[in-house]
Amino acid sequence: MRHLSYILLALLTGCDGCKLDDPQPAPKTELEKLPPATQEGKNTFGCLVNGKAWYTVSSTRASAVYQSGILSISGTVIKPAVQDIAVNLEEDGGLIQENVEYQLTSIPYNRASIFFSLDCQYEADDTIFGTLMLTKFDKTNYIVSGIFSFETFTANCDTLKVTHGRFDIKYIP
Repeated sequence: MRHLSYILLALLTGCDGCKLDDPQPAPKTELEKLPPATQEGKNTFGCLVNGKAWYTVSSTRASAVYQSGILSISGTVIKPAVQDIAVNLEEDGGLIQENVEYQLTSIPYNRASIFFSLDCQYEADDTIFGTLMLTKFDKTNYIVSGIFSFETFTANCDTLKVTHGRFDIKYIP
């Protein structure tokens, strides 16, 4: 009888958590691969580029600097090659504010640029349209968070549609 108890116990604990038709989790969508839209200075940066997830995998690859009235925000991806996306705001007689939609075609003040490869560099003048909104601009704790999107084109390269852009960075004053 004692043997039977041990066998039953082994069978029960050996299958602990077993399910016959345990479904595998669904693969993440491209949007779900992006970092969450936070406002805590987590040093994240991501967006969809032509529908594909593009995001920094290290907090050292997301950066922001706010000096002399210019706010520069960027993210860098190393693989498969070095690629950078940057958005910039410059105070134009006023202060940079939260929850204001800035047009990224107001050059030289507000602009976007992308370095995607040695052959495809999209400068601020190449931006067709785009917007940037700061959801948090904390000058005490040096946190800048926001959302952006833009479309850009340059000769001999694909048009890039950047959507669902988000960042949450501790900036350098």
